[in-house]
Amino acid sequence: MEKKINGPRGENMTMRALYLLAIIFVVDGHTLLGDMFTLDGLFRYYSFHLMLFAFGSGYFYKAHGTLIADIAHRAKRLLVPLYAWNFIYGIGTAILHRFGEFELGAELSAYTLLIAPIVDGEQFVWNLGAWYIFPLFAVQCIYAAVRRLAVRWGDREGVTFAILLIPGVIAAQLCHMNMQAGIPVAILRPLILLPGYAGGVLYRRVLEKHDSMKTAPYMLIVLALRALLCVRYENLAYLLSKCTFFACDAFGVYAGAALAIAFWLRVARLIGPHMQKSRLALYASRHTFDIMMHHYMGFFALNLVFLAGNALGLFAPDFSVKSFRTVSAYMYSPDKRQEWDVLYLMAGMLFPLCIAWAQEKIMRFAKGRLAGMRKN
Repeated sequence: MEKKINGPRGENMTMRALYLLAIIFVVDGHTLLGDMFTLDGLFRYYSFHLMLFAFGSGYFYKAHGTLIADIAHRAKRLLVPLYAWNFIYGIGTAILHRFGEFELGAELSAYTLLIAPIVDGEQFVWNLGAWYIFPLFAVQCIYAAVRRLAVRWGDREGVTFAILLIPGVIAAQLCHMNMQAGIPVAILRPLILLPGYAGGVLYRRVLEKHDSMKTAPYMLIVLALRALLCVRYENLAYLLSKCTFFACDAFGVYAGAALAIAFWLRVARLIGPHMQKSRLALYASRHTFDIMMHHYMGFFALNLVFLAGNALGLFAPDFSVKSFRTVSAYMYSPDKRQEWDVLYLMAGMLFPLCIAWAQEKIMRFAKGRLAGMRKN
């Protein structure tokens, strides 16, 4: 295996690059066409991109004390900001309903504030990407619990992966056979993601040291196998958020994900040495939570620019104000020009980073004032 490239903070630059690619795929997947980097459909985002995030998260798995302490740590890191932002977006949605004549998003209630982030996650539209946070939290907690039992089978990571693959295969197969009715998506989502997370740990602990094949033959083999799999199943994509549209069976889901992860992991290794040369790329890679949470708000912000241009008669004459208020996925595209997707991709990436930057400044200021008050 090639030597790991570590950044100024001791970070693994290959994984930093992988996280950057993964979040770009997520944001691009939510644009009008959503296929800018799919290699003409060979790597459709919805066949692997969320599994790729689970893989990356698993790669950095680390136990935090007892199981209770571990769960509390993960809840603080994931669920606290999830619920904080859910409250903010809930208030914002209510304001848009009341004063902006918007018809998007659910009404503000105890259910949408407290329960919906777990059982749905898409209730307020503008933070739609937040649905992924609870399944990731659940996957981490399940793995942490199983990990503490691993001593019974000699702490062999392959055995742990095989054990966690079983519920994932069952859940994916049920979805493929349309037999998932009655099983909440809050259960199905993490079960399907479990093998991806366990695969990340397996790669770091066992497989990474053997990942030494030269890039050219490696890529040819992976691309050939992925192409054969695409021919076999025609469509490897599925909608994990709803646990529907599983055109392929469990083998297609996990074999397809494994090949896609293998491909983009090698791409990330090639990009890794250049990551530390770009402060913006590193910042985006370190703030994938913020981009996942706020990228729809980035789309909304860009739509506001087009709305203003339309209202002032400067540009965007065919911008649809009605669709802006009633269609969650509305994106302005004059003459259906594909190039405009790039603008929404940029807005979906950059606007959340501005929110993250402002949040960090506010938190730093608040901590400074609090520390000053304690001294006095």
